[in-house]
Amino acid sequence: MKTKGDKLMKKTQVKRKEKTTNIAHLFGMLLIGIAILDFALSWMGTNLTYFLGPLSRFSPMIIGFIGFTLMNIGEDE
Repeated sequence: MKTKGDKLMKKTQVKRKEKTTNIAHLFGMLLIGIAILDFALSWMGTNLTYFLGPLSRFSPMIIGFIGFTLMNIGEDE
């Protein structure tokens, strides 16, 4: 028995989007790991990026920013 206040529910279709990890995301995580390793080893006296010369002081930040950018590619989709 329906009364005046009853509302009908709409049927909706739900699209399931499976989260997959693409190659850019994995490569970004790898670069961030290398940046952390480079930073930690530079404090211990081992310079992994000696071939960059004076730019090697900033290599953990540069590598980390590139990795972070690669991880966030396509995140808004």
